[in-house]
Amino acid sequence: MAEGITLHRVDESNKSEEERIFYDPYAVHFVNPAILEYAAKYPEQAKAAVEQMERLFPGLGNSIRARVRYFDDFVRAAVDEELRQLVILGAGYDTRAYRIEGLKGKVRVFEVDH
Repeated sequence: MAEGITLHRVDESNKSEEERIFYDPYAVHFVNPAILEYAAKYPEQAKAAVEQMERLFPGLGNSIRARVRYFDDFVRAAVDEELRQLVILGAGYDTRAYRIEGLKGKVRVFEVDH
């Protein structure tokens, strides 16, 4: 599950700066290289697989992307309000601790998953 969500973060991050709603430069490092190689070698089949998932679970991809953006914005606003501690539950392959400016050295971040 975590890798599937991460694939959406990779896909969004590969869009142009004008088109994407967030940027996660670390997400690609959490995806099985074989999946990335397959998608690069067979882009039409990869696209068909994504479209099949969207037919089975309408709105899932957009929901994942909107959730990432929402929580990124929420954490940034909390940092501006002098957040001192952040607990991320169900962290999976979350990378906020590394990519949200203002967290490093100022906010204690705990990522919890099992």
